[in-house]
Amino acid sequence: MTLEKLSLNVYDEYRDTIDRYMELIPCEQRDKVDTATVHIMYAIQDINNQIEKYNLGKLDISIFYQMMIKTDFLISIIETLYEIFEANKKRRDIWGTDYHIIQKFRLYRSLTLAHPLETTRYEEFGFGRENEKWCQDIHVKGKMESSFFSEIKDADFVMEIMEKGKSFPNRKPIYIQKDILSATSICLQHLQSFTHSIFLKLISLKETLKSTPIEANKEMCIKDYINSLVKDLEKRYPTEIEKIVYEDNTTEVNCILYQALEYLDYYFTDPMREEQYRAYKSEIEQAIHEYGSSVQNMDLEETQAHEKLSGLLYPNCSALCDKSSIEQVHYRYEKVAMYLSNSKERSIETAIEKLKKYSYDGCRNVGVCTNAEWGAIQLFTLQDELNPYFQIDFNATDKELFLQFCTALYHASKSL
Repeated sequence: MTLEKLSLNVYDEYRDTIDRYMELIPCEQRDKVDTATVHIMYAIQDINNQIEKYNLGKLDISIFYQMMIKTDFLISIIETLYEIFEANKKRRDIWGTDYHIIQKFRLYRSLTLAHPLETTRYEEFGFGRENEKWCQDIHVKGKMESSFFSEIKDADFVMEIMEKGKSFPNRKPIYIQKDILSATSICLQHLQSFTHSIFLKLISLKETLKSTPIEANKEMCIKDYINSLVKDLEKRYPTEIEKIVYEDNTTEVNCILYQALEYLDYYFTDPMREEQYRAYKSEIEQAIHEYGSSVQNMDLEETQAHEKLSGLLYPNCSALCDKSSIEQVHYRYEKVAMYLSNSKERSIETAIEKLKKYSYDGCRNVGVCTNAEWGAIQLFTLQDELNPYFQIDFNATDKELFLQFCTALYHASKSL
């Protein structure tokens, strides 16, 4: 018999749903829920590893224990999730008509893992307080063994149950599919049901937020609009904001809206260059307002407003690269963005000095240039390709060079 592997789709849906729900409704036991989420993923992966091992004909007792332990984890996790998010649900209510199968699994777990000599809480299966039966052994079914005991002929494992007053154990057949994986599948079915219940709450919550006006108002100046919109993000899409706490307890807040504001705050003194840059900024500002509309309508993922804004802030260079004859051109464009976008330095003078002294290949050597200098060198070598779209003025800081680079890419994308 070939066993079918467990699908991770149920887990993926659960993870995405529970994470989004806890973004909107903070959970005091968030750490425990996050740990449960990790356990679910590992349990499915570990069980699948054992299934693969079984399908290769490598049956050994470790398969039994791995599947039992991980399935027991899943059972416990499902009950814990209901306890946290639906506290009024009793254990029997959680499992419904599957409760009998879960209890039978728990009996086997108790006999083989937890209480081999003291399994006394399963009277419905003959293991009551009188404690007259206990587990003596669990092992892979032997070839000779199945010849003598027909009841275990098709079993994967054999559990030996001793009973008080008897000289020989009773051999009980254990089937991976029927006795273990059936409980595993039930766990995943109930995880799916739990996910659906949370999803319905999430939909209701989103509808409430959708009908509640955000603080950001398009009548505001763009700076005030962005600052208000960031506050709205904290309530509606907190993962859009990254807060970094450094060792000296100083903090830094990163958000795509703050990045966009840097672009909008910059101006060129030359009127012609500013006119070109203003066209670029106008589209960024429009993308910010569309982003705000998505925050209001609670459909940021569906509209991909974040991705659209990001695409403007970091324009695609593919069109220029495709027509370029410069060696390693993709690499050069990549390094400009990577090394200049967040630099607070002015590196162009030292970069050009080193370029003249060591040559381009010489500057590649480790320790010759800083990252920012290497980024400035890449931009310097690309200027002939960029200047037709926006004239690069190298009398600038690294950040200003990067903004000119993006402006050139933006206009190139409109022309090509």
